[in-house]
Amino acid sequence: MTHLIRAVRAEWTKLRSVRSTSVALLATVALTVLIGLLSAQGSHTGYGGPKTLDAFTFLHRPAAGDVSVTALVGTQRDSSPWAKAGVMLKADAVGGSPSVSLMVTPGHGVRMQAGPKKEYLGDAKARAPYWLRLVRTGHRVTGQESADGRTWDTVATVGDSGLPATVRAGIFVTSPPVARLHRDGPRRTVGSAVPTTGRADFTRVAVSPGAPGGWRLTDVTSPPSGLQGPGAEVPTTGPGTEHTAGGTLTLTGSGDLGSPGIGGVGVDASSDMVANALTGARTALFAVIALGVLAMTSEYRTRTIRTTFTVSPRRGTVLAAKAVVLAVSVFLAGLVADVTAFLVATPVQRGNGFAPPLFPRRSATDPTVLRALVGGALFLALVALLALGVGAIVRRTAAAVIALFALLVALPLVSAVTTVGADTWVNRATPIAGAAIHHTQPLVEYVIGPWAGLAVLAGYTAAALGTAFWLQRGRDA
Repeated sequence: MTHLIRAVRAEWTKLRSVRSTSVALLATVALTVLIGLLSAQGSHTGYGGPKTLDAFTFLHRPAAGDVSVTALVGTQRDSSPWAKAGVMLKADAVGGSPSVSLMVTPGHGVRMQAGPKKEYLGDAKARAPYWLRLVRTGHRVTGQESADGRTWDTVATVGDSGLPATVRAGIFVTSPPVARLHRDGPRRTVGSAVPTTGRADFTRVAVSPGAPGGWRLTDVTSPPSGLQGPGAEVPTTGPGTEHTAGGTLTLTGSGDLGSPGIGGVGVDASSDMVANALTGARTALFAVIALGVLAMTSEYRTRTIRTTFTVSPRRGTVLAAKAVVLAVSVFLAGLVADVTAFLVATPVQRGNGFAPPLFPRRSATDPTVLRALVGGALFLALVALLALGVGAIVRRTAAAVIALFALLVALPLVSAVTTVGADTWVNRATPIAGAAIHHTQPLVEYVIGPWAGLAVLAGYTAAALGTAFWLQRGRDA
C-alpha cells in the first residue's frame, strides 16, 4: 500500500505538471456544456391535441344535497397505464360539465380530479382491488381511499367543486389510446395511437342518499375541440357496455379524462430531456481519449518511462497509480461538466416548450437525474481508463487514438445511418453502450439499460487494463 501511495503522488505530480492535462480536462467540461446547450436550443415541442378530454362510460343515478358514492373496484384490465376506473359526481351526463372523480389506474395508482384542470395523488402503488369513496358536504367534496374498506385515508378535499345541488353520482370506466412505436430505421421512430377498451368489475356500489330516478348508462363524449387533423380528437373503440351478474357490475369504455398534463393526457414519453442536456458527453470523448492515451504513451515517446520504472520497479503499481489519478481527475471534471450542462440546458428546454404540466420540472437531486449525472461522470472516467489500457498495450499515441476514435466515435456514427440491426448491435455490444447511463426515459430507441450499458463499458475497460498489466511484466521499457 505504501508503494501505491507513493506512486499515486508521483503520477499526480506528473499529470498536473503537463499543460495538455489541464487543456484536456477543460475541453471535457467546455464541450459537454456547449454541445448540451446547443442541443437544448435546437429542441422544440408543443402539444397539438385537445385541451379538455371528458369521454368515458358512466353508470349513474341522481343524488341531491350532501351525498356519498362508494365502490370497490374489484378488477381492472391493464389496457393502458392510464386506464381509469372509479367513482364520480358530475353535474350531468354531458362532456365538459363540472365533475369530481376518484379513480384507480393500472400504472399510476390512485388519482383524484376536480374538473379537467386539478389533480391530486393518492396511493401511487395502489391497484385493484381497491375501495374508493367521494363525499360531498355542502360545497366541499372529499375523496377517500381504502385497501380493505375499513380504514380510510383522505386523498384530497375540493373546496368549490362547481357542482349543482342535484348531481349524477355513480361509477365510470375509460381507457386512452396507447402509442405503438417501432424503429423504422436507425435513430428514427414511427408510431400511431391505438384505441383501447378499459374494463373494470365493481361491487358494493352505493349512493347515499339517492334521489328519485334509477340507474342509467351513458357514453359521455368530449365536447368538440375545434382542432382539425391527426390527433385533434382522442380515438375510441365505440360505445361502452354494462353487465350485471351476482352483485358485480362490469363496465367497459374508452376515451380519456383530463387535460394536458392532468390524468396522463399528452404526457410525452418520447423525449428524454436529461439525456438531451448531456449529449455533449459524446463529443467530450475526443478530449478524454487523448488524455487517457497520452497518460501512458507520452512517457514511451520521451523515454521517461525508463526513469519511472527505475524509481518504481513494480510496473503493476505504476499502472495502477496512473489509473487512479486519471480516473479521479476525469470523474471530477465529468461531474462538473454534467451538472453544469444540466443546469444550463434545463431553462432553455423549458423555454422551448419542455415545461410543466406535460414535462415536470426535473431537479439534479431526483434519483434518475442524479444517476445520469454521476453515472455520466463515471462513463467518462471508464473511457479514460480504457484509453489508458489501450495506450499501455499499443505504446504508440497515433495508433491508440485512431483505434479508440474508430471504436467509440466513428463506428456509432456509421451504424446510425445503416440498419437498425447494426445500430442496435453497436449500442448494445461495444464500449459506447456505456453512454446509456444518461438515459432517464424508457424510449423505444434505447436498446440497453443504463447500468447494463455501463457494465459493458466496464468489461471492455477491465479487459484492456488486465491485458496491459499482464504485458507490462514481460516487456522492456
